[in-house]
Amino acid sequence: MLDAIVLEKRGIPSAVIGVAKLVMTTGKGMLRSQGYPDMQVAVLDYPMGHLGGLVDQQEIDRLAKQAADQVEGILLGK
Repeated sequence: MLDAIVLEKRGIPSAVIGVAKLVMTTGKGMLRSQGYPDMQVAVLDYPMGHLGGLVDQQEIDRLAKQAADQVEGILLGK
């Protein structure tokens, strides 16, 4: 998140992708503490705190599509 905030401060459009569990806790806290409480984040519907255990290609494809759709919306201001 901090990388995206730094880029945004420099005028470079950026998007953050995170799993719901982390975005809704530490992610939102970081955004508030950095002065960007309303920054949009692409949130993946995945029950774990990390994606390291993904091995099912269908699940990977589903999450990639979910992220791509959200990132497109964030970057295009939809």
